[in-house]
Amino acid sequence: MLQFYDAEDVKGSVSIYESHITFNKAMLKYMQEAYRVRVGLDVDEKKAFVFLYNKDQALSGEFKESSLLKLSLSKTYARISSRAVVSYFLDSFKLELPLDGFIKLNASYDSVKRAIVISIGGEA
Repeated sequence: MLQFYDAEDVKGSVSIYESHITFNKAMLKYMQEAYRVRVGLDVDEKKAFVFLYNKDQALSGEFKESSLLKLSLSKTYARISSRAVVSYFLDSFKLELPLDGFIKLNASYDSVKRAIVISIGGEA
């Protein structure tokens, strides 16, 4: 059976490094309007949520400024640079970075929560 490549079928992934969290190109389409993000963890469900906020939402005063993180966007990836967030993430899920320096996990977009969902149980 002949199958064709479709960019929409590319799985999202997130790589966790010592100082940052990097989202692959497949996740960029959900982040184009994002100005700041908030990271929430559900340890019981083994999921992390990255909530995306545009500039108006981020500056509305609805959220504590200290909980909003800068999101850096490029043409091929997006990145949250924060050693503190990475440490919080790793400690909460009892993960350790391997010798090669990063963990790659599956990610998807939840349109109801309007968040990137990182599955801790299944590595990419």
